[in-house]
Amino acid sequence: MDLIKRWAGLLAVAAGCTVSASAAPLLNEGFNDIGTLAASGWVFVNNSSPPGSTAWFQGVPTVFPAAAGAADSYIAANLNNATFGGAISNWLLTPQLALSNGESLNFSLRLLGEGFLDTVEVYLSTNGASTSLGGFHLLAGFDSATDTGWLDHSLLVGGLTAPATGRFAFRYVVDDTSVNGDYIGIDNVSVNAAAIPTPGTVALIVLGLCGLAGVSRQRKPVSWLAFSGLALMGTTVQALPEDGVMTLPHVNVVTRQAAPQPAAGRDVSGLKAYKDPATGKLGNPTPEQSAALDAAIRASAAGPKARAAAPRMIHPPHGGVGMVLDNSQTPYSVVPPAQGEQK
Repeated sequence: MDLIKRWAGLLAVAAGCTVSASAAPLLNEGFNDIGTLAASGWVFVNNSSPPGSTAWFQGVPTVFPAAAGAADSYIAANLNNATFGGAISNWLLTPQLALSNGESLNFSLRLLGEGFLDTVEVYLSTNGASTSLGGFHLLAGFDSATDTGWLDHSLLVGGLTAPATGRFAFRYVVDDTSVNGDYIGIDNVSVNAAAIPTPGTVALIVLGLCGLAGVSRQRKPVSWLAFSGLALMGTTVQALPEDGVMTLPHVNVVTRQAAPQPAAGRDVSGLKAYKDPATGKLGNPTPEQSAALDAAIRASAAGPKARAAAPRMIHPPHGGVGMVLDNSQTPYSVVPPAQGEQK
């Protein structure tokens, strides 16, 4: 057991080395000053029709503060990206980046809405430094007509046949500024590379797996038998018989039979009482009344019965499963009054 713990510790260290090897992000932007973005490779493209009085601008703290850092340290856009009644299509392109499967684009997004639909779409292009918008492919879209607050999002790159270079892009889009569009903010944009183990880490992981395999071979056969039993039990649990009661290897299911009902033609014995319809008092029936009661009870037993309640499952506190069938059925009969009695 101690040896297994040692190997597990080595594997944990190897995993840590793998993560730390890709800790440095490919891109990390907090938008403290959007005036410096162009020099860093960011590209602004306002394709709104017709263009309005604003494009991308520094966040306005009086509308809402940044997700982190200084109150104005985010990038924003609003309905004035197009003239009133126009359509907004305002693009923000990241610098050119090395792209590979497993990378993640992370960002914080807030849509103000205030009753007007705001939409932000996220795109990816694998065409190197190209800024041609036709080469971008939609990854995700976010929209809201109410204030979302700051929400963190993460998109994973996948499906690339080979490593490439390209850009991510954010697009603020509104179909008609006379009825939609308000104000949006983007903050904390980062791109993290996929974790790629170093040769030393790979060797350590392989060595650890070999060590664990060697220790496993030294275990007693009964351990494998126990694992086989667990697997078999897992298979048995999924089998449901026709009666609807699941059978488990370690649980006894008890079914109780319903009490037999009186058969037709059988003499019915037991306490009988006759209720006087005039006074409401109970008394011993006359022979004629007793015979009428017996006949009525036999007819009730032979006739159709009410549908019994469905069985219910019980779970005793000590474990196990039981089934209880509803066997309560009390026949009542109305006996006509004897001749001369008041109805």
